[in-house]
Amino acid sequence: MTYPRAEGYHIGWISSLRTEYAVAWQLLDEAFPSPNLSANDRNAYTCGRIGEHNVVMTCLAMGSYGLTSAASAATDMLRSFSAIRFGLMVGIGGGAPSEKHDIRLGDVVVSAPVGQRGGVMHYAFGKAIQNRAFEWTGSLNSPPEVLLRAAGKLATLHEIHGHQIKSTINDMIQKNTRLQRKYQKPPPQTDVLYKSSFTHPNDNEDCIELCIK
Repeated sequence: MTYPRAEGYHIGWISSLRTEYAVAWQLLDEAFPSPNLSANDRNAYTCGRIGEHNVVMTCLAMGSYGLTSAASAATDMLRSFSAIRFGLMVGIGGGAPSEKHDIRLGDVVVSAPVGQRGGVMHYAFGKAIQNRAFEWTGSLNSPPEVLLRAAGKLATLHEIHGHQIKSTINDMIQKNTRLQRKYQKPPPQTDVLYKSSFTHPNDNEDCIELCIK
């Protein structure tokens, strides 16, 4: 069987945490062995296919976080996979529900540019001042146009047919039951919004055991 060469991969996928990387790995429709890499590339890769797209995935080094580590991983990826058209940083985020947006644990959030804002708010581009509203000081660039067009089509398909997120997660868990406890959609009773001043009493125990009483 002939596997894709390095120039056959056009999508790069970077995860910050091992938890995120494990799920990304399970979403591959087919896994491929890694092609020959550049001698200066320090990443470890998982290669495969999602639909008709060949995707190369990597995770930041254990104990490494932040923009510098992510930029380093992306730079090394391009050393070996020079034909990549765009990169995705996919991971776990936090959000608070509002009257307009009913955000719940387990939801998938996809940002889009609005006005002069690129769609993603980085914590370094804003400041909170006591007794005043949060102040924006900047924004990240918008995603590539090819992704914005694809996102528009996907949003339309979701409006017409609904999404398949639940079935995708169920299929993943059925293929690997070891992931069920940690990666299935959490029960509604764990979806609790705490005040910003709340301090979790013990990092070694679950909130459902300590906080929801």
